[in-house]
Amino acid sequence: MGVQGLKTFIESSNRNDLRSWAFRDNRLIIDGCNLYYTLYFDYNLDQMHGGDYDAFEEVIILFFENLTDCDIHPYVVLDGGDDHTDKKWDTLRKRKQEKINAAFTLSAGRRANVLPILIKNVFRQLLHKLKVPLIQCLEEADWEIAALAKEWDCPVLSNDSDFYVFNLRAGFLPITHFQWKNVKVNTHTNKKFIQAQHFTVGKFCETFRMNPELLPVFATILGNDYVKLQDIKSLDWEKYSTSDTEHARIDGLLNWLSQFPGPDAAVSALLKLTRNTEKPLVQEALSKGIQEYKLISGYLAPFFHSKTIPQTASTGPLQVLPKWTLKLLLEGKMSSSIIDALVHHRVSLIVQVEDFKLPCCSETSRPIRQVIYGLLLLGEQQTADKLELAIKTFTGTSKHYVEEYGRQQLKLSSQKVEAVKTRVMEGLQLETLWKEPHNVRLHVLLDTLGVSLEMLREIQPALQLQISVTRYWLVNAQPPPSKVHLWGLLLGMVYGQCSSTPQTQRDILLKLKKLQTGRKKISLEHGTAHLYSQWQSCLKWSLCLNRLLCFPVSEPEVARLYRGKLVHHVVEELRRGSTLHSLLVRGSNAEQLFIQLKDAVVSLVGEDFVKKMRTGLMHKAAGKTQRDCNGQNQPIDELSSCFEHLMCEDIDNCEDDDLNGKSRKSKAKDHKNEIPDVSYTIRTRHKAKARNPDHPSKKYARRCFE
Repeated sequence: MGVQGLKTFIESSNRNDLRSWAFRDNRLIIDGCNLYYTLYFDYNLDQMHGGDYDAFEEVIILFFENLTDCDIHPYVVLDGGDDHTDKKWDTLRKRKQEKINAAFTLSAGRRANVLPILIKNVFRQLLHKLKVPLIQCLEEADWEIAALAKEWDCPVLSNDSDFYVFNLRAGFLPITHFQWKNVKVNTHTNKKFIQAQHFTVGKFCETFRMNPELLPVFATILGNDYVKLQDIKSLDWEKYSTSDTEHARIDGLLNWLSQFPGPDAAVSALLKLTRNTEKPLVQEALSKGIQEYKLISGYLAPFFHSKTIPQTASTGPLQVLPKWTLKLLLEGKMSSSIIDALVHHRVSLIVQVEDFKLPCCSETSRPIRQVIYGLLLLGEQQTADKLELAIKTFTGTSKHYVEEYGRQQLKLSSQKVEAVKTRVMEGLQLETLWKEPHNVRLHVLLDTLGVSLEMLREIQPALQLQISVTRYWLVNAQPPPSKVHLWGLLLGMVYGQCSSTPQTQRDILLKLKKLQTGRKKISLEHGTAHLYSQWQSCLKWSLCLNRLLCFPVSEPEVARLYRGKLVHHVVEELRRGSTLHSLLVRGSNAEQLFIQLKDAVVSLVGEDFVKKMRTGLMHKAAGKTQRDCNGQNQPIDELSSCFEHLMCEDIDNCEDDDLNGKSRKSKAKDHKNEIPDVSYTIRTRHKAKARNPDHPSKKYARRCFE
């Protein structure tokens, strides 16, 4: 939600609507999505290279530690699916296009704000780990947050301007003015507090001598995300303003409304300003807009207290959600995307920083989503409402589709994607999916990712999901990843895992740490960004599938799996001729973990597959020569063999001192001024792979969905 222009009006320097508050020892309802959005950008964490999730975790941990120090008791509420009435759909479509534009702007090296694709997964996992009370709403969260704050008589922390309209006695704390980083101490009581700016509707309306019940009328006229009254909004409200500032229109509208005793009188006056043909539509829009801000008891308080499932979930459109999924959804242990797929037959895909000349990164993970849609739609018991929705949406076919909203070049586009069943899904029903034996649910996940049970048994349980996803990515990504992309990804996992260990263990990461912090800003290589965005998309939807299947494999800590700037730095270093020896300490736990990850991946794709992968080394063009490992000119094919020896053999067996000494420096110097023709190489191989019916990804696609 949100009221256009209201936030900047209230926070403008010539007003005094925000009052200082030494906040402590209280409950606090937190708008979770607003919190992680604001904190990620406030700390200038990586966006261009796919995100730095472990750095984001450190910020969130510090935030909640500081709340605890001040005896503040947080309750976090997250958005769920789209509103079942679709009244906000036009606004959502507009925002999706804005996010595409922002991702493209960032990919072009200009400033923009783009949240990494896995940020919500990381946030939910961490809050569960910290035991912070959390609820993921079934639909939009704003109204439920306000209803809970009213019931508990405590403030809301958010940046959403709608909380300037909800009449909450305990008020509203804007995140941008919540000084949580600088915990202060009261010199008289010796108790800690956080300095905040506090807003209440009552104090605000006093300055205009206006009935607070008129604020919803004001918000509806001005235009929120749900109601658009363009004719009334465009009237000359400035003439009622007592100010000549840029906010004269808002000031004038508030002054005009202040003359009326209540909403009914204001609506009657507004209708007189409307053409006769428009009066019914305007009256209906105003009535709906006012209703949006009326608060009654919601379902958050009962669920926070006793995990009580809301009655609204068993009636109307939301009844398509099986009862066993409701608790998991509300606890944030299941993706809210399944709500949109079941209720709306629609899913929005997150556009990342990628190569916008290539198809959307989410296309690689589409077969995973098709299995999710199959579990949701093909095995459900057909109630009357479900049949009515299916007939209404897809008349004339027994197939089920979900409309996916992604991008086509730089434009928001949609595509109907068929829900499918793999060969092991026959007879499964959504309502009883949680009762299925573990091996059945595991089989569905593995079949989707193209992994056999025998292969999986060779991998440690803690690594099974991330390695299976990496296998799927290697086989299905377009264009195909090179070896340096694979090694960079695995080294990122090594860094994430080892950096969470005690300080005595962190010393083994000194070389990677130096690469992470000691380099100047790295430019974006679009091919690398595109490939890692595909991997993140595959991981996101594999996590969703694993949760829908009630965790047949353990879920990894997402923040440990990817660190954007680091993996991009590693890829660049490897391309320039650095070896794995130069990035890992020989005999260290980090080296052993890398070998373990590498061997696990090789066991799933096969040694021949890895040998045939492109090296990813820098070169000018096919047919030209480059320096070999000992400084001699050598054809590219022979260079590939040398690189294969460096990367594919166990690190323990590599004893070539020359590679760690002079010749590597010479090689790096030779390549210092070269610019790899990445786009040419990528597109050529992309087309070749698409034409090859015997490529592993083609074989898998035929097998999985036969």
